[in-house]
Amino acid sequence: MTLSLRLAGLALTLALASCSNSNEVDGGGSLREFQIDAPALTESSGLARSQREAGLYWSHNDSGGPTATYAFDETGRLRGTLTLSGTINLDWEDMSSFTEDGAPRLLLADIGDNGAIRPLLTLYVANEPELPAGTVPELRASPVRTILMAYPDGPRDCESVTVDAQEGFIYLLSKRDAVPRLYRVPLRPALPLVIAEALGEINIPRAPAGAENPEAINWVTGMDFDPSGTRLAMVTLTRAYLYERSNGQTWAEALRRAPRALDLPDYPQIEAVTWTADGRALLITSEGSPTPAARIPVGR
Repeated sequence: MTLSLRLAGLALTLALASCSNSNEVDGGGSLREFQIDAPALTESSGLARSQREAGLYWSHNDSGGPTATYAFDETGRLRGTLTLSGTINLDWEDMSSFTEDGAPRLLLADIGDNGAIRPLLTLYVANEPELPAGTVPELRASPVRTILMAYPDGPRDCESVTVDAQEGFIYLLSKRDAVPRLYRVPLRPALPLVIAEALGEINIPRAPAGAENPEAINWVTGMDFDPSGTRLAMVTLTRAYLYERSNGQTWAEALRRAPRALDLPDYPQIEAVTWTADGRALLITSEGSPTPAARIPVGR
């Protein structure tokens, strides 16, 4: 990280005083870093906690990679691989997990669009498999549902998706707009093609004027709802932001409030975040080989 970017980050930290009481970890414990022992996972771009087993997570590669997601635990040990048959990884950029009708599911989002040229995007819903202890299975399965979607205001890049299963919606956040825009689509759409609902811009700090690499501060690269459905975490390449939703408040309303900010480790390219099963910490990953990962306590 360049000196000028670090100075820009410092300036942003000072500016955040108006929107956060502290950017320090207050959840007890300490940052714990590890590496994921999955040689095929070199460009971790999405992350989701298991709905079957606490301490188990899934991640996948970026554009052009295999149509596979890799399970690992908090020691970095590979627990298994799930390949989605009949799918394409044009630009898988994020994933999420949820429970639907009692069944644990995974959502894989082919939503990356650096050039803002893709008229249609694809969301795959798959069953989360059970991973027997003592083995590292290589599994294959077809999606239980494929959702084709488009934005109402034209193509745009996106690397952040998460599911509110209780509400029945998939939420997406744009990446390259001057201020990120929030969208949502039904988890179970009535038609084969769904047009996303635009929910407006969110409240998130922007890089200070003159920053050498403002994209490292401004571009949101992943997000996730916590297990209680009351908090949302999102990450840029250098920082995490936490939002809280009050009773009766919509997510669009909650994301218009000022977030709490957290510093992140200095990793090559942080593109994924999820919550731990107890909601007390975030797990992040970065592109790299082996894949860097960190567990960051945040409290409840």
